Amino acid sequence: MKSTIYVPDIECDSCVKVIDRKLKELQGIEGIEFKPDAIEVAFNEALLKPENIVTMIKNSGFRASTEPFDRKTITERFRDFRENRHKYAIEWQGVKYTFYTLFILIAFELLLYSAFFRGIPNFWQTYGIWLFYLNLSIVTIGAALWHFKAYRAKVTCMVGMMIGMIIGMQAGMMVGAIIGATNGFFVGAMTGMLLGVGVGAIAGNCCGIMGILQGMMAGLMGGTMGPMISLMMFSDNLHIFMPFYMAINILILAGFSYMVIEEVVENRKVERKPVDFQLFAAVSLIASAGLTLLMLYAPKSAFLG
Repeated sequence: MKSTIYVPDIECDSCVKVIDRKLKELQGIEGIEFKPDAIEVAFNEALLKPENIVTMIKNSGFRASTEPFDRKTITERFRDFRENRHKYAIEWQGVKYTFYTLFILIAFELLLYSAFFRGIPNFWQTYGIWLFYLNLSIVTIGAALWHFKAYRAKVTCMVGMMIGMIIGMQAGMMVGAIIGATNGFFVGAMTGMLLGVGVGAIAGNCCGIMGILQGMMAGLMGGTMGPMISLMMFSDNLHIFMPFYMAINILILAGFSYMVIEEVVENRKVERKPVDFQLFAAVSLIASAGLTLLMLYAPKSAFLG
């Protein structure tokens, strides 16, 4: 007997090898043919049922079904997001956390200024917009990582490497560019690189060493590229460039969360364990305080005057 099993997560030869090896462990498998997004399996129906094959593939970390998977268009997804809030409870919770925490970080900066930074000449003119960009980066990067970590699900190597790469790259690019603009290339690159490598490794850990390395490499590149970009634009309308730069980076992080829904959550049985607001806000506050002190008191490049 032959049956078609739909597996939308087949992304590379490694996926094929994993599934092929697992299926051959089942008694009764007579033939396996891989096709785009599907596997045609010949088996002895006296020993196996299609449901057994589906279960084996799912246990290997891939989505599987005897029916084709229906992938929503972007328009359909956003309509579903608006109309079925119960389905996207985690996502709506993340949106609230992001805005609440950004408000808290802005209030925290005002408090720090009143208590400690009043004596710094031209404080708001020099650092005001960069502190806003910094806090915006912290909450959006944190929200993207929080969103992914809110779900406990197996992911394929390809998806896991993409997760590590996106988070590592964006953390390095965004924070590196901001610190680079206020302190120069060395401090900006060191900060962006170390932060990007660390955050990328945490995100990529979902698929083991391959994801960790991908996240670290992306953090290394993003952390050095970010300050390079801001310094290249320093004498050429940086104040106009940065809003666009930040907006595009945030759009990429929003796309990351969209990818999490499509590739990690949709059509899967996943356990939901989001970090609570208190911990999310506390970690954001610690990151904001540390990076603010670094921005203010770390060495400044002579290039910045």
